[in-house]
Amino acid sequence: MNKAFTILFLVIISKFNAQNQRFIYEYKYVPDSTKVDSVLTENMRLTIFKDHSEFLSEMKAKSDSSNLKSSENNGDVSFSPGNIRNFIWKSYHDAKDYSLEYIGMESYKVFDEIKLNWKLLNENKKIQNYNCQKATVKFGNREWTAWFTTDLPFHDGPNIFKNLLGLIVAIEDTKKHHSFQLIANYQNNEGRHKAKSFSFLKTYEVNRKQFNKKWNEFRKNPIGNNEQFLLMNPQIKMTSMQDEKGNTINLEDLRKNERIQAKKNILKNNNFLDLELYR
Repeated sequence: MNKAFTILFLVIISKFNAQNQRFIYEYKYVPDSTKVDSVLTENMRLTIFKDHSEFLSEMKAKSDSSNLKSSENNGDVSFSPGNIRNFIWKSYHDAKDYSLEYIGMESYKVFDEIKLNWKLLNENKKIQNYNCQKATVKFGNREWTAWFTTDLPFHDGPNIFKNLLGLIVAIEDTKKHHSFQLIANYQNNEGRHKAKSFSFLKTYEVNRKQFNKKWNEFRKNPIGNNEQFLLMNPQIKMTSMQDEKGNTINLEDLRKNERIQAKKNILKNNNFLDLELYR
């Protein structure tokens, strides 16, 4: 009887220790700075592990089928390019923080060494029954106002924001183009996430300066996904393509139309959270 009780106790303790803390934020943002009344909303998840945290889109994470089979990949969850948004990995130890950014189909692991110089203010209020204190910081050519609580003793928050005395409950920039509001939190035992590209799509490791250079090169001469894919994989030769009805597509017309669309996408998605990275 005592042996059975001991085994049950160890199982319970093991499960408890394997649990991570997850926080869900409602993210509101204005993708086009020329249309400030057009606001999009998306739920984002912050998962806090023992040695790091991860921040990404809740919807995109759930939609990835591999997320449901993490145990088949040693506990790691693999994401394909285009299936994640704002994936940010934040270390609590010696490893560097990074975010995954996309230029067309190309994915970049951008290592970030920026230190946030928070200014604590003697102003307090309650948000969702949490006792919160005000703090401000400058990041990405924006000024931000945050409310954090020591009721939740995690020195973290949405996106790249962290290193306050408690968890960030709410944060927004002064123009109100980007805002995060905590709406839920719970424990879970999912494994860490590992962003993995398709075999034909490589992820490049760069610093902020290198990424900005790549981004400006693409912005000056944007190309469509099909053209970009072939440039990334010169071993693949595309001689013809058919539409849904089986009609042959003129590849030159396709290339021109995709370039036009790529330019339009750049124009209407210009209000990045980190304006300095995409300047």
